Amino acid sequence: MYVADGGGGGATPAPLFTGTQTLNVEPAAIPEALKAFTDAHDRVSRKITELEGLPIREWAGDPVSSETAARFAERSNNGGLDSALACLQGYQEQLARAIDSLKGAYDEYLRVEGDNTAQWGKY
Repeated sequence: MYVADGGGGGATPAPLFTGTQTLNVEPAAIPEALKAFTDAHDRVSRKITELEGLPIREWAGDPVSSETAARFAERSNNGGLDSALACLQGYQEQLARAIDSLKGAYDEYLRVEGDNTAQWGKY
């Protein structure tokens, strides 16, 4: 059988980047960057919900479709750290951290700029 003998998938490539990654954004561009990351997070969240609700059936009722459905379910939802669901959830978490970082940076920028504006108003 094609699925049973391991056909259909290649080796998972190793990550190209490791360690801490940074994103430099001009303060004035933070609102647009925040919107882009928030939109991406929303789209990924919808895909996760869709994948979690995806019915995986044995369409032909034979051993081949039974095994194929089981393997598809495994790779989609139940395959551990390299399943589609786990990968999307990891990406969702990265986007959430980026959103939090951008919000924090922008809040700090507004605080500093507000303080600077107030200082100039004294003179």
